Amino acid sequence: MTTHLIKANLLAVLTEIRNQPEVGAGFPAELQSHEEMVEQVREYIEDADEFGIAYESLVCTLERFPFQLCSPTAIKLLEVGLLMRFKTELPGDTLFDSR
Repeated sequence: MTTHLIKANLLAVLTEIRNQPEVGAGFPAELQSHEEMVEQVREYIEDADEFGIAYESLVCTLERFPFQLCSPTAIKLLEVGLLMRFKTELPGDTLFDSR
């Protein structure tokens, strides 16, 4: 059940990013194109079950480019992070680190 939820949530985030090609048009030439990035993340999720890599790729993309997520989709991304117990090494996040 958890794997299905993680997969569905990641695909929901990816769909919103896919539907914003105008933001992806601003990707620097040295990076993959928007379409290539979307396809690679889709492969991580659907073909390889590499949810951690997909999550990190999505988060990095959202941090670097002005993609917008609707509130329910943003919560789905948060749920994935919580379910997979992802943590950051930022000093401000130590309060949330249960390792």
